[in-house]
Amino acid sequence: MCPWPDCGVPADRCQVHHLDAHKNGGQTNPSILTRLCVYHNGVNDAGEVQGKNFTKPKRGRMIRHRGKVKLLTSAGKLVSNTHDVSAMGAMRLI
Repeated sequence: MCPWPDCGVPADRCQVHHLDAHKNGGQTNPSILTRLCVYHNGVNDAGEVQGKNFTKPKRGRMIRHRGKVKLLTSAGKLVSNTHDVSAMGAMRLI
């Protein structure tokens, strides 16, 4: 399922998303890929690289934190998808 908080779009209707954008030097490998629905893939803020730091996200940016994909909000908070069905995924079982 799309990992954006409260999104209910199933993974089979999502697009592959690079957590580290190509424009910022992100490679295509499983450790930096996730699935996002079409809408959230479009509004995800990939950020701009300034030196070795990313600019603050305006709308939010998906990141991997402790093995799980979460939204990093513009306020700096990490938020998970708490949709009922998201708790049924295989990653929640391990």
